[in-house]
Amino acid sequence: MKENNLKVYLNKTHSGNLTYEDERYIFNYLDGAKDVVSLTMPIRAASWESKKLHPIFEMNLPEGALKEAIKNHFAKIISMDDMSLLRLIGPYMLGRVKFEKIIDEEEVLELDSILNTSKQNLFDELMERFAIRSGVSGVQPKLLLSAHNKTTMKLEHYIVKSWEKEYPNLALNEYFCMRAVQHANLPTPEFYLSDDFSMFVMKRFDIKEDCNYFGFEDMCVLTARATEQKYDGSYEEISRVIKDVIPASKQKESLKLFFKALIMNHLLQNGDAHLKNYGILYENDFYDASLAPIYDVITTTVYIKNDIPALKLGDGKLWWREKTYKAFAKQSCAISNKEYEEILYECCEAIRTTKKEVEIFVQKHQDTQEFLSLLVDKWMETI
Repeated sequence: MKENNLKVYLNKTHSGNLTYEDERYIFNYLDGAKDVVSLTMPIRAASWESKKLHPIFEMNLPEGALKEAIKNHFAKIISMDDMSLLRLIGPYMLGRVKFEKIIDEEEVLELDSILNTSKQNLFDELMERFAIRSGVSGVQPKLLLSAHNKTTMKLEHYIVKSWEKEYPNLALNEYFCMRAVQHANLPTPEFYLSDDFSMFVMKRFDIKEDCNYFGFEDMCVLTARATEQKYDGSYEEISRVIKDVIPASKQKESLKLFFKALIMNHLLQNGDAHLKNYGILYENDFYDASLAPIYDVITTTVYIKNDIPALKLGDGKLWWREKTYKAFAKQSCAISNKEYEEILYECCEAIRTTKKEVEIFVQKHQDTQEFLSLLVDKWMETI
C-alpha cells in the first residue's frame, strides 16, 4: 500500500481503506464489508471524507506527552503525521479497529510479576519494551499487555497505567475512586493496584471469550468531535446519544447508570470525566448496544485545588447544585424523584464504605496516610 493509504481491519477482517489525499482523509468500505467501523459511519458505496482524521480512527491515538514521546522516539526514522502514527501503532491499537496489518504473536507476561514486582522502575522497563503498543487514548502513560492470570488460569488482556512525579499517588487515587464506583453498584472492569502502589492495572472489557473484540465508541466519536474537543460537550448531549444509540429495552437502565456515574464523578470531584471517559459497547451494531463499564475515575482536586467538572450540566460546569441535578435526572434521564433520592443515597453510602476501606488500608501502610487523608477529605466535602 502507498504511504498515504492504510488498510483498516475489523476483528482481523480487511474491511476498508483509509487514504489521505488533497488534504482530506477518505475512508472507503470494501465491497462486501459486513460490519461498520463506527455507529456514525454506516456501510455505503460513497466515501466518508473529512478534513480531520475521522473521530473513530483518532479515538485510541495517544495524546499529549505520551504522543510526543512516541513521535520523538521515531522521528529520525519516519515523518510522524497522523497517518504515520497509525501505520506505526495501528496494528497494536486498543479495540477491534486496527490498521495496516494484524499482529497475532504477543509477548505474554505473568500478572503476578506486574503486581508483585520488587523492581524500582518496572513501568519504565515495560514502556521501553511496549511503547509501540501504546495504542490507547489519553495523556497518562499507558501500556497494553497480555498476561496470564493464575486465578482464572487464562491469558487475559490489561491496560497498565503509571504517571510522573507531578501527580503523586495517582494509582492509589484511581484505585480507591474505582472502589467507590464499585460500591455504588456501577459496572466496572476488573482492576488491581501493584504492591508498590505505583501502577494501576485494569482488565480490558472490550475483548470477547473468542478473543475477538466488541465494538466500543466513546462520546467524542458519537458526538462527531475530535479528541481535542473532549471537554466541549455536556451531560445532556450524552443522555441524547444514549437515547439515540441504545435500544429501547436497555435505555431506562442505561440512563440510570449514566446518571449514577455522573453523581459519583461529582461526589468524588473528578474534573476529568470528559467525553472520552463515557462510551458505548456493542456486538455488531446499535441493536445490541449498551453503556460501557465506568473507567478512569480519579479525584482531580487533590492536584488542582479549584478544578471544575469536565462537562457542562445545565448552566455550566459546577460541582453541585441540587436543583440542576434533579432537573437533569427528570428531564434528560426519565428518573423519578424517588429514584433520584435512592441513587443519591447509594452513592453517598458507597463513598462512606470506601472511606472505611481507606482507613483500614492506612493502618497497614502508614506512609500513604498523608495523601489518602487528603483524598478522603475531598470526598467528605461533597457528602
